[in-house]
Amino acid sequence: MHAQLVRDQVFVGRLEELALVSASATSVLEGVARLVWIEGEAGAGKTAFARRAVGRLPPAFSVLRADADEFACDEPMAVAAQLGVTARRGAFAAGMELLGILDEYRRAGPVAVVVEDLHWADVASRQALLTAAWRLRQDRVLMLVTSRPETAAADGWERFVSDENRCQRVILGGLASADVAELARRTGMPLTAADAERLRQHTNGHPLHMRTLLRELTPDQLAAADLGLPAPRSLASATLARLAQLPPEAGALAAALAVLNGRVPLATVARVAGVDDPARPLECLLATGFVTWRPEDPQTPVEFSHPLYRAAVYDDLPPTRRQLLHRAAAGVLDGTPAFEHRVAAAGGADDDLAGELALAAERERSQGSQPLAAKHLLWASALSSQRNRQEERLLTAARLLLADGQTTRVAALRPRLAACADGPLRSLVLGVLAWNQGDLATAEEWLLRVPAEAGDRGGDAAVVAAALARLSSVYATEGRGREAVGYATGALSLRVPDRHTERLAVIGLAYGESMLRGMTAGLARLRERLPASPGDVTPADADLLVTRGSLLCYAGRTRAAIADLRAAIRRAREGSRVVLLARAHLHLAGLLFDSGEWEEALVHARVSLSLICDEGLAPLEAQARAALATQLAARGDWTAAAGQLAAARAAIARCRVREGVVMTQLALAALARARQDPGHVIEALGSLPDDDGLVQPAGLLWPRWQPMLIAALVERGDLGTAQPLLAELAAADGLGLDLRARVAGLRARIALAMGEPAAALSHFERAVGLLGPDEPLLDRALLHRDFGRLLRARGNRRDAVDQLRAARELVARVGAEPYLGPIDEDLRACGIRDDSRRNRSPLALTDRERDVAALVSKGLTNREVAAQLYVSGKAVEYHLGNIYGKLGVRSRRELRAQLAN
Repeated sequence: MHAQLVRDQVFVGRLEELALVSASATSVLEGVARLVWIEGEAGAGKTAFARRAVGRLPPAFSVLRADADEFACDEPMAVAAQLGVTARRGAFAAGMELLGILDEYRRAGPVAVVVEDLHWADVASRQALLTAAWRLRQDRVLMLVTSRPETAAADGWERFVSDENRCQRVILGGLASADVAELARRTGMPLTAADAERLRQHTNGHPLHMRTLLRELTPDQLAAADLGLPAPRSLASATLARLAQLPPEAGALAAALAVLNGRVPLATVARVAGVDDPARPLECLLATGFVTWRPEDPQTPVEFSHPLYRAAVYDDLPPTRRQLLHRAAAGVLDGTPAFEHRVAAAGGADDDLAGELALAAERERSQGSQPLAAKHLLWASALSSQRNRQEERLLTAARLLLADGQTTRVAALRPRLAACADGPLRSLVLGVLAWNQGDLATAEEWLLRVPAEAGDRGGDAAVVAAALARLSSVYATEGRGREAVGYATGALSLRVPDRHTERLAVIGLAYGESMLRGMTAGLARLRERLPASPGDVTPADADLLVTRGSLLCYAGRTRAAIADLRAAIRRAREGSRVVLLARAHLHLAGLLFDSGEWEEALVHARVSLSLICDEGLAPLEAQARAALATQLAARGDWTAAAGQLAAARAAIARCRVREGVVMTQLALAALARARQDPGHVIEALGSLPDDDGLVQPAGLLWPRWQPMLIAALVERGDLGTAQPLLAELAAADGLGLDLRARVAGLRARIALAMGEPAAALSHFERAVGLLGPDEPLLDRALLHRDFGRLLRARGNRRDAVDQLRAARELVARVGAEPYLGPIDEDLRACGIRDDSRRNRSPLALTDRERDVAALVSKGLTNREVAAQLYVSGKAVEYHLGNIYGKLGVRSRRELRAQLAN
């Protein structure tokens, strides 16, 4: 009876902690998603606590469960699959699929998602769960996650757990004396208050340790205050002492189960243990409470009730017996588990086994299972007798883990990697590791060593090509077009079959060519590789599609760029792995801003920043914040724009990337232009470096800032500086840029400043006639405004009003308040009064509400809006309800009408 009570795992105490979970559940019922992070050391009772917490949830909750397994930590999506996820192409796609699954469940009521032992979860599942967690907001979803404290990885979870608005952290320490007394009473061993306190001090309140002693000691021993609690003091000793009292067959069964380490059919355990009739030994083990079984399952699986019991038995096995048991297990099992036991049974180097593991790794690699291939190679490295084989396999494993995004895991291997002999593979791995960690200077240093170390060895061609392709990316990011082209060309010339390397090189080549010879040259490189229609681009080439869309963006070909970027984003939503997804949203935001779709532009800018923060893409953060600052400044939201600029500078301080620096300066100039402050426009743009491939003539960003600088110089009266810059801009026709309207408009402004109104009039007429659909909205509006002012000054009131009204319609439609006021003053000077202001966000809609309203007004369904914003359908419903209430509308049609007015 006593043993039965112990096996029932009596739960005591933790009332305050359970109250925290209940409070989170209440928030979920009110429509606010919460995550409860349950943290404790091994044996602290995390599983029991989670089960008790779930048992106390209101009946309306449905429950989804997943358990991580330390032996499946290299199997991609092993945990996510338990929640119904089928996506295998990337953690982001899997996270979005999980959101859809939760959407389906929550239609019937609130949902609790329980994930146990996250510290053992595979990397892909951890990231998929995190992707979903970040996007659960106004959703009736409660996530309960258990984890050990010492295994926190710098993969984004630590940031989520520290966010008190999203996460409730529950730390399970030792039990209090009163709880110890209650545990003893309910397990049939009543203690006085003094004895309970003595037991608590002896075990530090550790639940599993106390249960073991309550099982092991007699009432007299527990009450003998003058003698002290007897040995064995440790949990392991107590466990082994109890097992020593059992028949030998029971001990053999426990030893075999410890070696097999998991939930295993009883017949398998018996074969490994060499026990012919395991029923009676199993009964003895069950009586200890150390082992559990599932008699309802035909295979009768058994397992240790806690990993600490297993560890105690396994650690006590003599080396020879442990080796024999591992060999027996290898003979019974197959696949990766068999390999694992063969590795454990190896007494030293075993080149034959290492060779088999290397072949298995190659098979796994060809099937796309890089983490499992890396695991086999790490084993092979440890078993190789020759140092060169050891290091080659270690470095190859690290390279595979880096390709899988497991930077933290490779960083832990860095001392071993650095201790390897100099060679191209070592330098490549250390270079890519530095790149992934945002250290571009160190990455460049290591990657430059690869070609020199490889020399003329043909066998290193793939490694050299990978290093050259990565260098092209480094230099493209830094605006060094010549180096980007040179290294990309070198990588492609080696003609290695690695498609990832080839795509990386093509991207570097396209950007480099654009910096050196203009966007036409860069796009020509992509034309050799991609079909013209974005719909015909294969999912594997989605990142090349993002690159083409980016270059079309820089070239001012707005509509074509939007088509490419939307197609790439659609590929990601369909499950393809798009590494440049955040960049796709970032450029799409800029394009929609230029084309006058300001509400949707803000949506994509915020989505881009969300992806960048979620995935730790430090080099892109400054650009995303600069894009947001530019858009907010154009609306006159000075405080928010300044906040984003400050955050952009902070991001640059953490990770200084040339592109981020330049984009932040452009955002400063955009803010100054919106404030009608040409002096600060000149100050912001005048500090851009002359030798940077991003901003120099024909550089990627040059068409974005040169016209703004010239206009500011003219406004300040510095025509001597403006005129040569304009001549430079006018000569850009051969670069694939259509700048004719902007050039004609700038010529008109210079002519007007020089006192030549007739020439200015001619240039303005030409500029307005050249305006096309790809011309940025603000440039069109300012051109109409300046033309209207000249016409009014010349007494042509009627045509002046037409131009000013055209300007007003453009800025009023998007809510460009800083530009609207001066145009209204010009119209009043013409005798036209129109003081109407359209409130684009009545009653101050939140950012997310504005995003939802913008997409709904375009005719998207809730499901389509959720996909655009990477949120759940429930979140869209919640925001839409708020919007209806704030705007006083009752339907989508009324909402569209309200926003249209």
